[in-house]
Amino acid sequence: MDKTQKLEYNHSNFERKKKIMMICDDESDMRLLYGLVFGSRYDVNMVNSGEECIDRYAEETKRGNKISLILLDYKLGGMLGDSVARKIKECNETKIILNSAYDVNDVLVRELESGNYISKYIQKPFDTDRLTDLVAEIVKN
Repeated sequence: MDKTQKLEYNHSNFERKKKIMMICDDESDMRLLYGLVFGSRYDVNMVNSGEECIDRYAEETKRGNKISLILLDYKLGGMLGDSVARKIKECNETKIILNSAYDVNDVLVRELESGNYISKYIQKPFDTDRLTDLVAEIVKN
């Protein structure tokens, strides 16, 4: 009687690890929306302030986790998004999309883009399909 050896296939060794995306917005409804839109494609970290974004970014980096993209609101409670972007860029080359429901000075946006502090600025409200396409283009999935 032939005995056949059962071969086990470990799928986890072949699964593609999701890239990490951080959402920084002080409005819980926006964080929830972004989580729904991006949660199936990315590991999403949610933070609600600029200070928390910088701290969590540092923690994740120390753990060896690479944040591929930060979706960063401009008007945060105690800190503006451009300050957060500048601080993050001191540490790494993480891509940042800055967004706001408020008008952000065009000169500031151009300065942030030309200094590579942000990859793109988009004005709220925006179409989620346009945002997902922009994120995919910047992260290059």
